[in-house]
Amino acid sequence: MRDRGPATFLADVFTPLEVGEYRIVCPGCGHAVPVEAEARCVKCGAGLEAALSAARGPPPPLPPRRLTRAQRAAVLCPQRRKPYVWGTLALCAGLMMLPVALAFVWPLLLQSLLFMGMGVLFRRTSWPVALRRAQRRRLKALVWGLPATAEITRVERQTVPSLHAGAVVRLDYAFTVHGQRIEGSMPSPHAADLLRRPGERVWAVYVAEDPGSNALWPPGP
Repeated sequence: MRDRGPATFLADVFTPLEVGEYRIVCPGCGHAVPVEAEARCVKCGAGLEAALSAARGPPPPLPPRRLTRAQRAAVLCPQRRKPYVWGTLALCAGLMMLPVALAFVWPLLLQSLLFMGMGVLFRRTSWPVALRRAQRRRLKALVWGLPATAEITRVERQTVPSLHAGAVVRLDYAFTVHGQRIEGSMPSPHAADLLRRPGERVWAVYVAEDPGSNALWPPGP
């Protein structure tokens, strides 16, 4: 009889993780598996709801929530910081020169008005009214919003953060309110958010009377 040699066993072929695919460690088998719609492990069939809830983190506290100064500054920030600072300095200089010009040196009045006009122009163009209104709606959701389970749908890296109010990434997400799908988008200045992947479970907060006013929770450090 022909000698077949030692028996060989074929090992499972493991492919590298796909770029942008969100995976979670299954508590049943310990494999890092992709998250599907039914939230079950593709290896052993165990449920992933508990693991997804743990990965989502603790739920938001009850409103009203107290945000730190850094958290508020991360939400309410001008689109371009340097022109806004220069505009603020010019406006302050004009306001300081105005009483002196009115009381003693009339020729300084024109210069004072010029400084104030430039300051207002720089501040308006570097922090548009529409952007400020959207940021205030987001801040209202963070302070007074109701919690909802959400899912990241897109992670977009901002190539020029200085043109996007310092945001390095934009996170698109979706959640459901009374059976209606609500989509939101939130810029983030935190580099850690670049590691997020579509399909990741997160928390969102929304204003009850206006679900379009929403934000991701937590707001960051």
